[in-house]
Amino acid sequence: MDNPQRPTMRSRKLGAMLRELRESRDLNLQKAARLLNRTPSSLSKLETGKRGIRRPALEHMLDRYELTDPDLRQTLYELARDSAKRGWWHRFEGKLSPSMLDYISLEAEARSIHDFQLHLIPGLLQTDEYARAVISSGISQGKTPDVDGLVEIRMHRQRILFGDDPPHFWSIVSEAALYQRLGGSEVMKVQLSQLTELSALPNVTFQVLPFSAGAHPGLNGSFTMLTTRELSVVLVENLTSGWYLERMDDIRRHDVVYDHLRAVALSPVDSRSLIERLVSES
Repeated sequence: MDNPQRPTMRSRKLGAMLRELRESRDLNLQKAARLLNRTPSSLSKLETGKRGIRRPALEHMLDRYELTDPDLRQTLYELARDSAKRGWWHRFEGKLSPSMLDYISLEAEARSIHDFQLHLIPGLLQTDEYARAVISSGISQGKTPDVDGLVEIRMHRQRILFGDDPPHFWSIVSEAALYQRLGGSEVMKVQLSQLTELSALPNVTFQVLPFSAGAHPGLNGSFTMLTTRELSVVLVENLTSGWYLERMDDIRRHDVVYDHLRAVALSPVDSRSLIERLVSES
């Protein structure tokens, strides 16, 4: 039996692909339900990401839809499997919004992460004290947060950078973020020192977007582009909230913006030199 569930980015992607497949076979919900020996309601919930599907049932569905493309079948199998997967982050369901839990699950299996931050050091590169200062300020939540719990979660997320098969993390940070004395001068000095260490990792590329860059498309706000085996998504942020973009045209636009930011930012070598100078001066 298929399982009811809260829609996630993966389950919505799976549902959308199954709906496109059904429509390409010129089947409406009622005809497809009869073909699959399901109810129209259960099929509708599957196609909107509100219901999961087990591998045998999915194999049967793809056979009945006469899908023979092995790569597409494998992508659908992986989406179905991963949408039901539970990880360490589910211990914090009461502390994080459903959308943030969803994001962390994707981040944990990302192949690449491209991040631009206008005001802050990115979470994956923060020290615990810097993270504590950010979270305590309410910048990341817009309300009084559980500081200890959220710092623990943020530090746990950083483990992906040191795994056996880590994602490539490309970070671009506005120069202004390097001068924000969150937590005080000593906290910021330690944070900048950690940036020099983490930027030396083979899977991390770090660039500073200098004041001299002038007007640039990143002025609209911070964002993160994340790619897993099955899908890509963009998280767009302002100081108090964030939202997800999943349409391919939105993702392509942010790809173009990120390429522009990379081009006008300092090189990784020059960025590292700037941070080392700031550490020595602090």
